[in-house]
Amino acid sequence: MVFLSKTICRLLTSLFASLLSILLTTAILSSPAYAATVQKNVLPAQLGVVKPVISCAALADADLAGVTGAAVSLKASLITTAKGEFCQVKGNIAPSIGFEVDLPLTKWTQRYLQAGCGGLCGDINASIGNAASCLPALDGQFVVAASDLGHQGSMMSPSAGDFGKEPQKLIDFAYRANHLTALAAKELIRIFYGQTARYAYFSGCSDGGREALMEAQRYPDDFDGISAGAPAMLFTVQNSFWHAWTTAANLDEQGKTILYADKLPLLHAAVIAHCDMLDGNRDGLLSDPRACKIQPSWIVCQAGSTDSSNCLTQAEWSVAERLYAGPSDAEGKHFLPGGSQPGSELQWDFIQPRPNPKTPQADSGFSGKMLENMSHLIYTTPTADESHANQFPFTMTQLARVSRLHGLLDASNPDLSAYSSRGGKLLMWHGWSDNSIAPMVSIAYYQAVQNQLSKDTTDRFVKLFMLPGVGHCGGGDGFAQLDTLTPLMNWVESGHAPTVIKAGKIADRRMGPPPGENMQPGPANGADGRGMQMKRAPAPYAAGPEPTLATRPIYAFPFIATYKGAGEPNQAENYRVKAGTAIPSSDKWPQQLLMQPGFQRKYLEKNATLIEVAE
Repeated sequence: MVFLSKTICRLLTSLFASLLSILLTTAILSSPAYAATVQKNVLPAQLGVVKPVISCAALADADLAGVTGAAVSLKASLITTAKGEFCQVKGNIAPSIGFEVDLPLTKWTQRYLQAGCGGLCGDINASIGNAASCLPALDGQFVVAASDLGHQGSMMSPSAGDFGKEPQKLIDFAYRANHLTALAAKELIRIFYGQTARYAYFSGCSDGGREALMEAQRYPDDFDGISAGAPAMLFTVQNSFWHAWTTAANLDEQGKTILYADKLPLLHAAVIAHCDMLDGNRDGLLSDPRACKIQPSWIVCQAGSTDSSNCLTQAEWSVAERLYAGPSDAEGKHFLPGGSQPGSELQWDFIQPRPNPKTPQADSGFSGKMLENMSHLIYTTPTADESHANQFPFTMTQLARVSRLHGLLDASNPDLSAYSSRGGKLLMWHGWSDNSIAPMVSIAYYQAVQNQLSKDTTDRFVKLFMLPGVGHCGGGDGFAQLDTLTPLMNWVESGHAPTVIKAGKIADRRMGPPPGENMQPGPANGADGRGMQMKRAPAPYAAGPEPTLATRPIYAFPFIATYKGAGEPNQAENYRVKAGTAIPSSDKWPQQLLMQPGFQRKYLEKNATLIEVAE
């Protein structure tokens, strides 16, 4: 009887919560304020141009040690670009943080933008991304800065993680480099223009997204507005369990590959055939993949069939099931809140082409090499099992070992109260077809912030946008061309909270390899959508928009866009807002302790040893 009473109580509670959610959603969607906000396309306010008060050469003599707390060396020179002249300052903050600050001579409109870096960083890329329609960014009106995060080298090379052997470089990579770069850049702005920047912004994707969240969590006073794309916030688990799983899930007991890339279009077609219309749009995309409950009968070969060319064998389907579910232990306990999402199958770059008997099988650019590369960042003394996907231990004991540096490297602290109190604004975004960083992690974090601060408080300063069909930091068959900077600026400077972002669909291409992976070799990179293609905007301003095949409104989570039923379906104005799928994102994720407040620590290097110190 007691059990029955508790069960009834839970059912009634769940029913009440569902009804309340429906009522609240209806109220929100029908409110004049929401409708008015959706229709606005406000441009950032025009701020006055401020010109330098000293020469560019004089900046090389600036004393920044007082603001950074470390020795700083500087070099300054004038550079000429298509958008005018800039004073380019290159510097080093002791011991080895390289940074660059580009200051416009005739166009500065009192804004500062700091760019995050991807992969494992190691180089400086002071450019502006995801700002395809942001006029100040396109025109070179920002002071732009970036850092190499304290070490030098290719961000995707096999030895890119070796810097983790040096504790100070590990600290700089985790959080110190971006903070000190911000302090140095702001002081250079003050000296050069005779005044401080009126607004400061940070924008990054992948590890740059992790860096963005780290700034909001550790240094809330650094930036007024932050754009965090596909953030690798659970760096320790992401770069161990996730990447090992995407390889190990596709190996049989002999270590041989089960599922090859030529079967992915079949699987994707089956998913789209059954789930495409769940959002009311027949467009080959899933606006909320959580609503798609894939059934093996859609794609698995019939019993007794000898021809599997147009279907998946049971073994191949089992691989897909494991990839959809995400990494777990033998008992089914999950290490992340989800896996690859339905509809993302064409972006499964970790699934290799079927080998040609005449040519050697291509290296995945990941597996053992990637795990070995990451090992010095995560473990003190990595074991052989931790460096090879087919031997990786998917256990809770291993999770505890991986989490040794959770307090240093991870950016999953949901307590953003300090950032909220100072008036900061956080715009998060993630592609639903991202298979390098699990999209459900961003949703789980957003909900963790809501649980920590309340939904109303969170809604005032945090927005999350989930992009259908978009891969890792772009690419895919969805709407990957977007401008996150303009709505962020409107929010910070004018108080217009973004409820929708207009995104464009362009020719599929990759924005870069997943964190820790190498560029795939061969002349056809990017040609068929599988190769990794690096694309950088011309620093220090944004690249212009590419021609779009279609446009679509992307509404703030949990809302989605649905076709009105009339008008050109490739035009954003013919869509309206609709409530998304009311499915809890993390019910099957027992490791939510990784998103609890208070876990982050401060670290120092002492005698070549990493030391945790009291705040």
